[in-house]
Amino acid sequence: MKKTLIRAISFFLTLSLLTGLLIPFASAIEYEGVESMTVDATAALLIDLDTDQVLYEQAADEQRYPASITKIMTALLTLEAIGRGELDLNTEITVDAAALADITEDSSTANLQAGEKITVKNLLYCLLLASANEAANVLAMAVSGDIPTFVELMNQRAQELGMAGTHFVNPHGLHNADHYSTARDIYRMSKQAMTHATFREIVSTGRYTVPATNLSQPRKLLNTNGLLTSAKHYGYTMDGTIGIKTGSTGEAGYCLVAAVQKKGHTLVSVVLGAQNPTDSRGNVQRKQFTESKRLLNWGFTNFSDATLLDAETYLQELPVRFSSEASHVVVRPTQSVQVMVPGTYDPERLELRLRFHRDVASAPIEAGDILGTVTVIYAGEEYATVDMAAVSDVSFSPFMAFVSSVNTVLGNIYVRLLLLIALVLVVVGLIRRFQERTKEERRAKRQLRQQEKIAFRQREAEARQQDEAQAKLEKEAREQQRKEELLRRQQEAQERQAKRAQEAQERQVKREQERLEREERNRQLRAEREARQAEERQRRQAEREERQRQAEVRRRQEEEARRQREERERRQRQEREARRQEELARRRQEERQARQREERRRQEQADRERRRQAEWERRARQADSARSAPPQRRPSPPRDPRQGSAPRKKQGRRPDDRR
Repeated sequence: MKKTLIRAISFFLTLSLLTGLLIPFASAIEYEGVESMTVDATAALLIDLDTDQVLYEQAADEQRYPASITKIMTALLTLEAIGRGELDLNTEITVDAAALADITEDSSTANLQAGEKITVKNLLYCLLLASANEAANVLAMAVSGDIPTFVELMNQRAQELGMAGTHFVNPHGLHNADHYSTARDIYRMSKQAMTHATFREIVSTGRYTVPATNLSQPRKLLNTNGLLTSAKHYGYTMDGTIGIKTGSTGEAGYCLVAAVQKKGHTLVSVVLGAQNPTDSRGNVQRKQFTESKRLLNWGFTNFSDATLLDAETYLQELPVRFSSEASHVVVRPTQSVQVMVPGTYDPERLELRLRFHRDVASAPIEAGDILGTVTVIYAGEEYATVDMAAVSDVSFSPFMAFVSSVNTVLGNIYVRLLLLIALVLVVVGLIRRFQERTKEERRAKRQLRQQEKIAFRQREAEARQQDEAQAKLEKEAREQQRKEELLRRQQEAQERQAKRAQEAQERQVKREQERLEREERNRQLRAEREARQAEERQRRQAEREERQRQAEVRRRQEEEARRQREERERRQRQEREARRQEELARRRQEERQARQREERRRQEQADRERRRQAEWERRARQADSARSAPPQRRPSPPRDPRQGSAPRKKQGRRPDDRR
């Protein structure tokens, strides 16, 4: 049991490792005859903006940190608020101190100041060109009143756009572990933003000057997108670039979502998690630009424009039943399919698979009725499925419907068998009846039938005469009735005309009254809306003043705390200086004591040397006085203890010895 468990665990670990190694390669799309592509980034995506056709993807659905690309959603919600009439591009916003609270020193900024007044349009330029984080907070507060409410709106809009792998925590993209998105979701967000003309104009601008405000001189903004302009990063521009946004943090790496127009198509690339290494010469390689440019060039080079299906093409004739005017109806696609195909377009590789709702269509049919679908397949890949509609009208015929129903009934084998049995029985009965009759009976019957025919003809002639007389009378009555009816209709027509004139006059009066009522209601609604807006502006102004007051209180408290910290630091510096002076004095005292000890040691050594010299001279005098005596062994001079036990030399006479 234990061995089995160990083997199972080993198998699953190996499988997980292999899956992790294979996922990056499995996510890329391979095309026959097209050179394979690998982007040096953690995630990448290339899509045709006009058709949503995916040309390349690499980990496009894996969650990554989007950094400042988040500001696309902030701009989108601001422009949608402008579209609803809640804001205006020329609306002047006062920068709240709360919008500057979470802005770090190393983050991108346009140096907006608390109390500065700036328009929504210029805030959008600061947001999308200079990637100013405080501009994102200011716009968020302008749209929703506060940042948390705006973040909820961001997540709600992301769900509406189908961004299932996205969650926002702030409006600017500064790092947070719970703030993430995917390359495919970023494309969905960017595509929606590009539907706004103001957004397209801003992100395609290389340089912009923000006019002077109440607290600032004119600001010159440079677009951070190196594919669009060389103002910030030289050497990466690409012809046809129309946007969109850069982003970078330490955790997210360097990111770029770019849009380029060429060859009648707009391609959008998303590159996340690129790095900026330094080469051997010390130059920074900005791979968010080089890899995006390489991916876009790969798309335009290896794919060509092709119309796989034309909406004006007649595809097939479909049989029609229940109609006497047409036996077939022509169908054609309801829309064209124009895509980018790998390599050069080859019509031989195109396949159209037609599927009809029924093998035979039933009248009545109107032009535009959907009768089936056509699937467009090129080089084995399915590109689109389009509805097929009837080209012309086909009317319904009751007689053909009856004939078709009879044919359907007679086509049943059981009905045919019953009819055959009935026919056989009738034939047998007739034969028997014919055999039972005699020739006399048949002759009598023939005479009787002849008499009956003569009598019938006489009655028919009389009846015909009576009918003709009756018809003449009826004709005269009908003529009289027709004249009366004509007179009555003329009178009714005159009455209807008078009534219509009266009704028209009444409708005119009623419409005028309704118009006046609508205008009155509109005036009331406008007045109520203006009153609500005024109340809302007053409320927001009061909230902003309250926030400013709180911010001023916090600023004063922080200033007081800063002064206290500075006072503590000053006292600490004085204490450290005093301790340093004491340490310096102590060291000087120790050095002075050391010099005094050294001086005493030198004096003691000099005293010892003088004593030794005096002893030597004394012994020399004793030796001179003892020369007249018998030779004796001359005492050796005293030996310095520091000289060790070196061998004694032969004592000689010193040059200064006196005789």
